Amino acid sequence: MIDRMRRTALAALAGLVWGVPGGAVAADAAQGRVLYETRCSGCHDRSVHARTARAAQSFGDVRGYVMKWDRQTGALWRDDEIDAVTRYLNERYYRFPCPPAMCPTDRG
Repeated sequence: MIDRMRRTALAALAGLVWGVPGGAVAADAAQGRVLYETRCSGCHDRSVHARTARAAQSFGDVRGYVMKWDRQTGALWRDDEIDAVTRYLNERYYRFPCPPAMCPTDRG
């Protein structure tokens, strides 16, 4: 069921970014959001990321927590999916400096 939902969401995502300048970046952000909303938002709402006493103190911490919960929920995302979710959460909530290898500045 989840795999079918995931495939459907990703197919819709591909349709949205086709032909858009900077489509790869838009696709990455959208993919991270879709993955997060499909797998994580059932237990995590905005308040877990907006609280004052956050467990994550850096971009690397955010990625570490994404990896931890990915394994605990059995999602078994690929590295690029973990990266996409990490970038989505960081852009949406945390705004930690992102390593250049993970967040290229050329969004052309």
